[in-house]
Amino acid sequence: MKRPSRILCVTPNVSLDRTLVVPGFAVGEVWRATDVLVGCGGKGVNVARAAQLLGAETVCAGFLAGHAGRAAAEMAEREGLECRWTWIDGETRTNMIVVEPNGGEATVINAPGPVITEANWDKLTEDVLYESQHADCVCVCGSLPPGAAPEGLAHMVRQLRNRGLPVWVDNSGAALASAVRGVPTGVKVNAEEIGELLGRPIRTAREAAGAAVEVRREGIGAVVVTLGRAGAISVTEEGIWRVRPPVIHTTSAVGSGDSFMAGLVSGLLDGLSLSDTLRRATAAGSATAMRRNRSFRSGDFDGILAAVEVEPATI
Repeated sequence: MKRPSRILCVTPNVSLDRTLVVPGFAVGEVWRATDVLVGCGGKGVNVARAAQLLGAETVCAGFLAGHAGRAAAEMAEREGLECRWTWIDGETRTNMIVVEPNGGEATVINAPGPVITEANWDKLTEDVLYESQHADCVCVCGSLPPGAAPEGLAHMVRQLRNRGLPVWVDNSGAALASAVRGVPTGVKVNAEEIGELLGRPIRTAREAAGAAVEVRREGIGAVVVTLGRAGAISVTEEGIWRVRPPVIHTTSAVGSGDSFMAGLVSGLLDGLSLSDTLRRATAAGSATAMRRNRSFRSGDFDGILAAVEVEPATI
């Protein structure tokens, strides 16, 4: 029997996420939460969480610091996530997420994170390269903590690629620009993130396809742009594909893009066709949006998977 694929999920700026469920929430008033969820967060951690549900083995890497870092590590361990943290001075950030459960949008307040040094980044890179010896693929996801030199991410990606490993990235801003310079195997971003990278707004699926083609010219094998309820666009050597999910009831979109990444990478490692991989990714992302804990239920996933449409597209 084939062993499960092993995915190394790197989150440079890990967080302790505190989610408050607040019916009727709006800014400028006093509210009472009806539920509070606390857990280890960050994009790579979310990818690992979803990839495990899809049958992969995962290991999380990233910076942790202080009391909040210890709490995040304990919660990740309690979830059954395998982790190899790089410990530094300071305090891991605590992010606040306010969810309006009656169809409203989630409000996310991300803290900056601990300030790191060049030596800190070198140690993280060393730890990641060591763990990559046992990985089939590496995902590098999320923002950089204060003090990180953007070029460090490009260097990490290049070193991983030089070892023959597929590397997928999901970043924004300076971190995304640096990751692209490292020429990863694939890039998974949303429309806002790729628009910021290229310096123009991306409003439609056609514009997303054009943007993905442009980024792929940097030597990147695949570029996938998620479009929220409108689905996704994928551009690879096989061409351009449009993905259309079924209509769902969204509870919180937080973590849905990370679950999409988990479905994408695990599908490719499992040898699925590109169209089936995109269906898996979309089903994982959509099913996560139906919950408020950055995870999904197998029943939701299976129902959505059967309804996802994937078709060739043009610019």
